[in-house]
Amino acid sequence: MILAAALLLGTTAIGWWSPWLLGRLAARVDPRTAIAWWLLTAAGVVGATVAGVLLLVLPGHGPADAVLRLLHDCWAAVGHDELPALDPVAGTIAGLVLAAATGRQTLSWLARRRRRAVLHRRHLTALRLAGAHDPRPVPTLWLPDERPIAYSLGGRRALVVASDGLAAHLTKRELGAVLAHERAHVLGHHHLFTSCAEVLGRTLRFVPLMRELPAATRLLVELAADQAAAAQCGRGPLRSALVSIRAVDGPRRALAMAGGDTAIRLSRLDTGASPTLRPVTVAGGIAAFLAPPGIAVTLVLVTGFLACR
Repeated sequence: MILAAALLLGTTAIGWWSPWLLGRLAARVDPRTAIAWWLLTAAGVVGATVAGVLLLVLPGHGPADAVLRLLHDCWAAVGHDELPALDPVAGTIAGLVLAAATGRQTLSWLARRRRRAVLHRRHLTALRLAGAHDPRPVPTLWLPDERPIAYSLGGRRALVVASDGLAAHLTKRELGAVLAHERAHVLGHHHLFTSCAEVLGRTLRFVPLMRELPAATRLLVELAADQAAAAQCGRGPLRSALVSIRAVDGPRRALAMAGGDTAIRLSRLDTGASPTLRPVTVAGGIAAFLAPPGIAVTLVLVTGFLACR
């Protein structure tokens, strides 16, 4: 029971305190690195929570006792065997909570997939009716609309959607930068990242990390797409396009040119490429994922040291 309690305490600490640290680090690293750190931290919290609940539900079949015995025989003083009545109660409650959260998350994911499929079918039907053929990997659907519209839809049949009004408001270089921005969303799998973040945020809103995850991910994917478009077309055309049109938002499940915090995006474009800490990118991702069990191991070691004394 000690190992399970330590895992749950570790997830609580990371779930409540990590958003502040991740927000500070995001300003110092490449946006793609920051996206990975946010999502890996969320995955670590979910994974450690599931592991802790399973140890509570099946304490006799889990590795908790073996781990404690390997550390020292005196850990029996703080083992779960002294309080047998707590195991079935804690395990039942934790199992019910986990089952409810898993069911809610599954239903949210399925509903989102269904709505996204309907949205894709409508756009692909419009693309076929228009009779347009775009040989590029990411086709562009042009809408006869006077408003400046630019957004992208992900998935296996991804496409970019733009309007005639967008082309009328922009120069050729600015239009190329906007389209490059939207194609970067598709090629970078940003729709998948935002979908995962929004499902977690919707089902686990009581955890600060999950509550802030959707907004942080949406801003970071916009910064990543800006960075890719600026590298391809230059910062000037992209910045002027963002300032001049303030493009209309697209559907809820699309990534629009107007997404994210415009002031932050313009500031990044003004200062140039985002600073990176490449040597710590991989190490940071591993640390983010293993943070909850790392705290759990620390708590177990401290508890064992105090008990052995």
